[in-house]
Amino acid sequence: MNESRQHQETPSARVRAEAAAWVAQIQGEEHSLERDARLRAWLGESDDHRRAFERLTRAWEQAGNIRLRALHDGLADEPRRRARFVPWAAAAAATLVLAVSAAVYYLRVDAVVTDVGQQRVRVLPDGTHVTLNTNTRIEVNYDEHARRVRLTRGEAWFEVAKRPTWPFLVSVDGEVIRALGTSFIVRRDDAQNLSVTLVEGQVSVTPIDKNAEPDDARVLAPGQRLVFSQHTTAAVDRPDLTRVTAWRQGRVEFDATSLADAAGEMNRYSKTRVVLADADLARLRVGGVFRAGDSEEFVRIVTSAFGLRADRRGGEIVLSETSRMPP
Repeated sequence: MNESRQHQETPSARVRAEAAAWVAQIQGEEHSLERDARLRAWLGESDDHRRAFERLTRAWEQAGNIRLRALHDGLADEPRRRARFVPWAAAAAATLVLAVSAAVYYLRVDAVVTDVGQQRVRVLPDGTHVTLNTNTRIEVNYDEHARRVRLTRGEAWFEVAKRPTWPFLVSVDGEVIRALGTSFIVRRDDAQNLSVTLVEGQVSVTPIDKNAEPDDARVLAPGQRLVFSQHTTAAVDRPDLTRVTAWRQGRVEFDATSLADAAGEMNRYSKTRVVLADADLARLRVGGVFRAGDSEEFVRIVTSAFGLRADRRGGEIVLSETSRMPP
């Protein structure tokens, strides 16, 4: 009875070959909404499709490579059935070779990383989209119990695929964000330490500490942001989502932002750092829309607006008041 059940739960060679093809496709540098919709439709057609997809990705994560003979498991004792599926197994093997070359970096997942000024989009095995902002690192670990992601630095926008029985968890700085069918942004940096912004759906943020009480969980509503700071207690606000999400369009937006904070934000996207020579300059307020990474344009506009001086010193552009500089 158990043997019969095992064979029943083993997806067919055809399904496994199709799953391998999907795994190879979703690991490209670019993603297509049409393709993602087709993948979701395929996963929703049967439990066998979902089971084959999950088993294949888990095997890659755990072993670091695919043993092609796994395509034949459950068929060894059935020579006729095995012979019937030889063409499918061969096609699957070829597809898996392609998948290894195109996607082994992701599926062995230690981390997905962006450099300063770089952005990257990844589609995770369940169909979840994650967009990494500049200088960001995430670690992905999916298993049968939960979809786990750890953000070690930077900023990431998660658009979570709805899987009610498979929790999606993001951990960062002692907190865990639990989401289901949700769109939210997590940011970790030295300036504000940690923030969670809910775009749509619902998330709860809970300390990872095992001794935490149920009441310690904070549930956010769409448009709310939870900010953890090293110097103040956690607080919830409602930022302008247009400014918070502008980075996906390659923009940085300021509205009466202190010059110090504005310079710090621009520095996230460029290896040329804007530095204030005088602490008094931090009181100046900046507004406007700038191209992320274009420190030169930012400096030109700021120096013109406030009558400041800009001096290059190595990899820095130092802003100072002209009246305090020697002629």
